[in-house]
Formats: sequence, C-alpha cells, structure tokens
Amino acid sequence: MRGVTLANNKVYPQFAHFSHTLNPIRIGSVNPPIQYYELYNGSECSMSYEVLTDSLDQLTRDNHNCQILSCLLPIGRVQPHSVAQIPFVFSPLEAKIYAVDIKIMVLGDKTYTITLFGEGVRECSEARMVTNIPVKQAILLPNQLAVLSHEAVDFDAIPTFASAEKIIFLTNTSNENVTFRWNTATTAISNEMVSVAPQTGMLHPKSSTLIQVRVKPTPAPAIMDLDVICEITDNSKEEDYHMKVAKYRHHLEESRVTFTITEDRQKSPATPGELMDSWKSASTLNKYHTLPPIQAVAPAPLDRPLKSPREYCCSRTRKHGEVQDRKKKAPITEEVKPTPPQPFYLHLRVTGQIKDIQEFCGDISTYTIPYTAIDMAEFVAPIREVDSSENNVVTGVLGNILKSLLEDVDIHDAIRNLEKEPIPYFLQLQPDSVDTSTQEEATEETSEIPVKVDPTKDAHPEVNRKIASVIADILDETLGNILQESTQKELVLTARPRTIALPPRTPPSGKMSLLTPFSTLT
Repeated sequence: MRGVTLANNKVYPQFAHFSHTLNPIRIGSVNPPIQYYELYNGSECSMSYEVLTDSLDQLTRDNHNCQILSCLLPIGRVQPHSVAQIPFVFSPLEAKIYAVDIKIMVLGDKTYTITLFGEGVRECSEARMVTNIPVKQAILLPNQLAVLSHEAVDFDAIPTFASAEKIIFLTNTSNENVTFRWNTATTAISNEMVSVAPQTGMLHPKSSTLIQVRVKPTPAPAIMDLDVICEITDNSKEEDYHMKVAKYRHHLEESRVTFTITEDRQKSPATPGELMDSWKSASTLNKYHTLPPIQAVAPAPLDRPLKSPREYCCSRTRKHGEVQDRKKKAPITEEVKPTPPQPFYLHLRVTGQIKDIQEFCGDISTYTIPYTAIDMAEFVAPIREVDSSENNVVTGVLGNILKSLLEDVDIHDAIRNLEKEPIPYFLQLQPDSVDTSTQEEATEETSEIPVKVDPTKDAHPEVNRKIASVIADILDETLGNILQESTQKELVLTARPRTIALPPRTPPSGKMSLLTPFSTLT
C-alpha cells in the first residue's frame, strides 16, 4: 500500500495507465464512435487540465490533412475525488495500427505524456468487450448490506436515437431495514446516457426489488464503459445518528443560554475579638528578619518545574519560591459532534456501443426510437469548397466508374430485367384504392356529403408517433408492475389458474311456484 501526503492547495492527478488502446474502427466510417480516456483527481481541490493537440495536428498533416484522431474537449476541470472522461474520435484511413503521444498539461503541476493506440480494420467487428470482471458477486463481504443480481450490464450494440432497458434485482442481505439511493452522476457523461428507476427506496430484511437500467437516446455514436453507484444505508444506524444530532444541538443551545458559578463561597468578616487574638507584639516580630520585597521570582532555569511562572509567589505562610497549591478546575466536557454512518457502496458497470443508425446491422424494430428527436440534418454531410486537385480526383474517379457501368453487359441485362421482377410481398398489403370518379361525381351533386378519406393514410405522423410512444410507455409500466409484484411475492406467476364457481341464480319470490326443481324432472 502506498500513499502521498499533499498540501491543501496541491493537485494530484492519477492516471490508471499511460498507454491506452482504443477500440478498433472500420476504415471509411462516416460517423465513428466517441471513445474516452479517464483522468482521476485525487486531491482536495479542483484541477484544471489541457490536452495539447500538437501531436494530433502533426498526425493530421502526415495523413494528407485527414483528421485521424481528434480531441473534442481539450480543456476541462475535474472536481475533487472525481473522474473526468476526455472524449476522442478515431477515424482511420488505413488498416493498420496508429500510435500517437499526447501531452496533458495540469495547471499547478507538471505535464504528463500518454500514448494512444488505435487500429483500423476493413470489416465491421461485432466483438464484445471482454473483461475479467465476473458478472455476479460470488462471496459477500462481512458488513455488506445488499447485493445485486448482476454487477455488470452489457447492452451490446444500440443504434443512435434509440433507448434500451435491462432489468436487475437488488436484495437486502441484512436483518435491518435499509435505504438505497442510486447515483448516476459519477461523471457528466454517465448522467447524460444512463438512468436508473426507482432512484431511491427502502428494503425490508431479506426482500428484493426490481431495478430498471435504461440507456437514454443519444444522437452521436459512442462506446460506453460507465460506473453507476448504489449507496446502501442502515436505517437503524441512521435513526441513532439523528437522535445524537438532536441531543448535540440541544446541548449547544443549553450551553449558550446557561452558565455555572465556580467561585468559592465568601467568608463572613472577622469580629474585633478575633482580630485581637491574632495580634502579636512588636518584640515577637523583631526576632524575625526583614521580609524581602514582594515580587515573583522563578527558580533557576535548570531546576524550573513545568509550571507557569505566575504560580510562584511570596507570602507569609509559604517559603520563597514555593509553588502555590491551587484548586484544579474540573475539565469542561464538550459534546463531540456525531458523524453520519458510512453507507455501503455497490458498483454497477454499464457497457455497450452506440452505433450510427445508418451503419447498424441489427433489427431496429426491437428498439424504441423517438422519431421526433431525429434531426435529418445530422445525416447530411456538410458542404465545403474543394480545390482543383480534389476536383480532378473526383472527376476522374466518377468518370471511370460511369464508363465501366456503360460497358458492363451484366448491368444492361439487370436493367432490362427490372420490369420482369415479381411484385414484392409488402406491396400486396396496400389497401383497396377508393374510386375517385364516383367520389368526384358525389361531391359535384351535393356539398353536404363529406369526402371519403382513406383512414390508412398517415395525415398526422407526429400525432401517431406520440400515441405509439404513450402505448409503449403504458405497456412498459404494466410489465414492470407485474414483475415488481411478483418479486415482492404479491403475485405468483406460476400458480395454476383458479375456476371460481358462482352461486346459482335465485328467481324472484313471486315466481317460485312456477318453477320446478331440477330433481323432480327426473
């Protein structure tokens, strides 16, 4: 175990490793994902940093002014005991491994150098993030109050603008009631990408609750590796703490308005007889030497005891330089401010990759995509001016492609066979068309007859999308409530269906004589 002692105003950055390998990216990706490098502030004060982009600019110049690696936020600030995630975008041009040394300057400290490695691949790799961290906890700690059913949640690949959910369970392993609270604001990025519901709650001993982990819709591709913290607090210790705090405040208020008199009780004045008894004759006084002047004289430095100089005095009843005995005052007992109980922390790792919706290879229909949040301008590449050399390259490449298409016989045959292709199956699902001629004649005869409108046509797409979103939320809440009731043993999903036999109908009293019992008909 190693540690560092720091001053109050001294920053202390901590790097997990000075060489970091980025995830492989397919060459030619239009919208590559955002990847992060973490920087931890282990000091008690805020820390400012700046990523020097000189090496990144040199890498761009070496690759024909194509931006291979870029830092989106080169300047940032890290709060005490917090993690900053520095975003990078890696866009390879070739199928090789890139390496670049990047300098990070910390204000009030030295400049550190880290090395980033990135690999460009030809085909899209769907390999998951492999780690040695187990998904479930095998052994409980001695003072552990709760446990998660899964300590790591992998969302795999998610398209942009889509949301996904996973379900885990939180179980109380103690014999006391506990309160849990989720903290998703470990970093600014995790708070924007992940949400947990319910955020807070209470668990009885040996009981469980359902937790929904949701990835929010994100417009830009990114690679997630986030840490979400669950704080578990013992309710009994929390109640004891609040009682001690109330007692401490009461003691402070009492000490502020009350006081205690510590002086000795005054004696009554002496009588004249007592004064005469204490009188001594002059002859008795003459046999004593003259008293020295009254002053405070301390002993020699080497023989001086560890006492205050004011405790040395001269009096008629004590020898010169003798320490005067004083009553030791009783120490004033001060109430110590109570400290809150330390919560138990559970860490949930959230991993996954958010891919561009145009490059997503999975089934998009399995995800909830709020279409109102999609801005079509995101899919349009920005238009910029090109120089003469770039114009010549584009003109030559497109000319060769068009010339090859015109000379290719297979292309000609495919174009001729387009008319002979069978009708696709989805075109057969169109509704019957409305007879427009009959409708026009009816509208000419009278204006009171309403015009028929095809109900299958989407006249208000935004309204229909909102309705679909509301229905999806209702189904989500319904399934969540069923699972929650099943977890709390209020509903048994595996129970056999019960048939409730209703009682036979009793006819009115006036018609009883007209009915014959079923037993007499046999």
